[in-house]
Amino acid sequence: MPFVHVNNIKLFYQSVGVGPSLVFIHGGYGGASSSVLPREEAWVNDLKEEYNVITYDRRSSGRSSYPESEHSIDIFVDDLKGLIDKLSITKLFLIGSSAGGPIALKYGLRYSDSLDGLILANTSARIWNHDGRVTHLEELRRRHDLLQRIGPEATFDLLNVDNESKPFYLLDQKPNPRPSGTLHQFAAREAKIRELKDSLTRPERIRYYVGELLNLAAYIDFDITGLLKDIEVPTLVIHGDADTQVPYQL
Repeated sequence: MPFVHVNNIKLFYQSVGVGPSLVFIHGGYGGASSSVLPREEAWVNDLKEEYNVITYDRRSSGRSSYPESEHSIDIFVDDLKGLIDKLSITKLFLIGSSAGGPIALKYGLRYSDSLDGLILANTSARIWNHDGRVTHLEELRRRHDLLQRIGPEATFDLLNVDNESKPFYLLDQKPNPRPSGTLHQFAAREAKIRELKDSLTRPERIRYYVGELLNLAAYIDFDITGLLKDIEVPTLVIHGDADTQVPYQL
């Protein structure tokens, strides 16, 4: 499997196709759901005839390393820059999807000269800082504070994570009106993830949970709305109005 060593961690990546480089930053917050069942990225096949498509697992996601040190958007950007440099890419199109969007935005602000274009899909300059996330944000702060004070194992046990049916930040969300076919596929995938998670050892469950919590915490105070005017790279913004995690209004 292809890995690169950057910032004292290993990043898993895949590179397919020929042509201009197109780097994709995935969404989500890592943890077990991204690791026990790798993401499906069939769309890559539609682009590989014209582009060199690079996908990768962010830290504490998928098959990449799960460090217990603090995570931040700036660290995610450093990881991405390290990957791009290791692959000797000097110009690229950058796609940031959902939670990958803030990383793409910060990268675009910092390394605009390296970008041919920026694509932002179902994302925002402030994913957690809005009125629809007040309660969830308070809970995230509480959980992150616990992790800092009492450590991974005690936090995992105190929160009784094994008995949570779904991540706390998905609770109280309005149902997502997906088409029936898509809903069936989504439900089947979620069932498979639950089955695989049940087979994890206790140390694995703790490691994946801590990775997800550290990923989430990286977005707590992130809001670069005021810097959007400084982005001069040609940019495509696309957003679905049924997104419950990153509301269309953002």
